[in-house]
This record gives sequence, C-alpha cells and structure tokens, in this order.
Amino acid sequence: MWTDLVRDAFTITGLEGEGVVEQIDGVIEIDSNMYLVEMKWWDKPLGTAEVSQHVMRVFTRNYARAIFISNSDFTPAAINTCREALHHKVVVLCKLQEIVMLLEQEKDLRNFFKSKVEAAIVHKNPLHEPLNNHIL
Repeated sequence: MWTDLVRDAFTITGLEGEGVVEQIDGVIEIDSNMYLVEMKWWDKPLGTAEVSQHVMRVFTRNYARAIFISNSDFTPAAINTCREALHHKVVVLCKLQEIVMLLEQEKDLRNFFKSKVEAAIVHKNPLHEPLNNHIL
C-alpha cells in the first residue's frame, strides 16, 4: 500500500545543544529510492532561494532525492536551479494542484511520481506535469 511508503514530518536537532537544525516535511520511498519532501503553502511562485534550501538538504545526504511540492507555481529561475541540480541529484517539482487533480481522478499516486521522476532523469525536466499531458 502507498501509505506504507510515506513517513511524516520530523526534525533533526544539533548534537551540541543547538536545538532544531533541520526540519523535513516528509519522506516518500519510490522504487527503493528515498525522497525528502518539502511542502510550501505560499501564494506566490517560489524562487531560487526557496528551492535551494531543500536541494541543499538533499545534497548533504548521499542517496537521497528530492520532491518539492508547492501550493503556488515555481519561477523560471527556480526551475532552472532544479534542472542544474539534476546533474548530481534527482529533483522533482510538483504543484499541489496536480496532487488534488490526481486524487479527484482517482489515478495512481505511485505512477504519477514515477512519471515525474522519469522526466526529471531522462529529459532533465524537474517540473513535468503528466496530468496536463494526459499521461498516466
């Protein structure tokens, strides 16, 4: 079942008593790969600064990959930042609206993310929108 592959949000505290040093919104396992998930509820498009912080979290973990879900859109600069990060890590951008549409249409969430991951890896497209392209 899909829910067996999802881990809730958690925090990491510093070893020297610095308190919370990192907060992860969730973790999803897809095809034995771990994806750190970041969720933003902003009403304006996310820029490079916003996506870079999550990409950096992934870069500090050897086998981690990234999924960034936004309530709003992503700026062209943010998309390009993630495209450049694909040289080293798998980074997938997703709009919350896509997930809502997917659930409304009762489509498979695993296939949805697999399609997005494939587009990121093969076509260097971190913001592939399979529902808009009628793929799934």
